[in-house]
Amino acid sequence: MALAYPLAVSLCTLLLLGGCASSPGNSQPPAPAKTDAKEAQPVDNTAAKTNLQYQANRGDLDSQFQLGSLHFVSQPKDLKQAEYWWKKAADKGHALAAVSLAYLYTGRDNPAFNNPPLMLKYLNQSAAGGNPMAQHILGNLYLKGEQGVPQDARQARTLFLSACQKNYAPSCEALKQQP
Repeated sequence: MALAYPLAVSLCTLLLLGGCASSPGNSQPPAPAKTDAKEAQPVDNTAAKTNLQYQANRGDLDSQFQLGSLHFVSQPKDLKQAEYWWKKAADKGHALAAVSLAYLYTGRDNPAFNNPPLMLKYLNQSAAGGNPMAQHILGNLYLKGEQGVPQDARQARTLFLSACQKNYAPSCEALKQQP
């Protein structure tokens, strides 16, 4: 269970990325979860992090992705380590790691990481790997002709359709908006 936290936080972060790339007004921020003060107990994740590090070093792609996500959400963030672990996983085909790298390379968290060619490389890789969020974001780039992507409504529709077929609601909404 301790490993689910970094993954959940990372996925929430990625959902925010999807919201950033979607049309204004298409998404509502989730309501904050209500917690009972008695239930909120500090958790020692040292053993879990050590195990995650061990599995990541052994080449486990999910562990590499989760370790990168843990570095991304840590306080303070360690974007270099997030990049390192996400790149290891993405370069071996991990679609969530690839879309995470794409987000990192937008430079939104740190302008020093802004790298449009790498952002597009990993976004395309994730979309090709079937990640519906990446397909949606890439669809928006094609729809608007942004970030060095040529404007192509047909390609945007194809990407939205693929993501919608995977029940990605923002893409289903985008299809309704298309003529």
